[in-house]
Amino acid sequence: IFCQIHFSLKISNMRYLFLFAIIPFLFSCGKTDDKGGFSGEIKLSIDTVMVDAGEEFLSLNYDLNFSSLSPDKSYLINFNPESQVAERIDLNELKLVRKIQYEAEGPDGIGSLTASFSILPNENLLFKNYMVYKVHDQKGKLVENLELEKIASDILGETNYYPLQVFRIKDNPTRVFVLTLHWENYSYSLIDFNLSERTYKEMPLPIFDKGRDYRLEILYNGNPAGGYGPSVYSSLENNRIYMTMNAFNEVHVFDLEKDSLYSKTWDSPLLGSKSTYKPPKEVEMTSGELKEITRKAQEDISYKHLIWDDRKNVFYRFSEKKKFSEEINEYDENTVTGSTLYLSVFDQDLNLLIESEIPELTSLSSRYFVKDGAIWMYSNIDDELAFTRINFVD
Repeated sequence: IFCQIHFSLKISNMRYLFLFAIIPFLFSCGKTDDKGGFSGEIKLSIDTVMVDAGEEFLSLNYDLNFSSLSPDKSYLINFNPESQVAERIDLNELKLVRKIQYEAEGPDGIGSLTASFSILPNENLLFKNYMVYKVHDQKGKLVENLELEKIASDILGETNYYPLQVFRIKDNPTRVFVLTLHWENYSYSLIDFNLSERTYKEMPLPIFDKGRDYRLEILYNGNPAGGYGPSVYSSLENNRIYMTMNAFNEVHVFDLEKDSLYSKTWDSPLLGSKSTYKPPKEVEMTSGELKEITRKAQEDISYKHLIWDDRKNVFYRFSEKKKFSEEINEYDENTVTGSTLYLSVFDQDLNLLIESEIPELTSLSSRYFVKDGAIWMYSNIDDELAFTRINFVD
């Protein structure tokens, strides 16, 4: 499973220290439906393009995990959380346009622990983290403080809740949604904010409670020290919030116009309905067993997030089974040698059109998106930014 792992250890005056391991993505096998331009089999053409950074050096230490795509997909902003520098990269011209310096503290501060951000339709950046929900322009200046942590102080004002994603609705910017995870009971909820009235509604998501069957509690010298379990992905497309948990072959959709939640599930001959490996309920970190448990989990199927192709009006979804060698890496883990990768294609109503193994690809990068009818995947070539583009051949 592509899982989320965190440890929480008491350290002097710090409340907790959380460490996250973010793991890559991939695809593989076949079913067809003659819709959406896909029939019989998936045929691909692959090329790689380089980004011209001029005399500058781009920040690739985080593999574009701190980046966001503009709504029109014309550019991408890559953020360095250490230096607080944002790099605007033109995806049409494939070049660095400029760097933007943000401040951690002060009147225009975005906080010292930036978790993620998104680019709004007006090109402002919405930053989010614990207690931080602020909008800045692309000159580094504060435009608006949403103060979500004050409006919902009993949820977002508490460190037990982690904001996984923040969505500001394009046609109604006073409406904001936050997908949250409660650490202690491993439960998810979707919070619907009305900024003009400074009110909110919390919608629990018990649909993700079954993920607890795949969750491992980690102990350190007998004391609770975190957990390992499935990840939840989310995206906003066409006035719908799509949410998936990577242990299950399904998607949960919140329709903003109808204020309703519905689900689509699949049990396909190729990918089944869910991951089969379930870890033990707990493990002692000092026993050395955690390494083998996480290996078995990642060798099982992991269903990734949906990405929308607005040209073909279809969704793509990758799934992955990792492969390992017996060689141990610098993190005392088995070395990943590749993956078996799968690609599923769905129409706009989430009907499965085709599903196939993709032997042309043996690894999936940490960042990918659809632009101009092709899937663009982040690549690091000799410490320079590149994108591998996957085109579909008729």
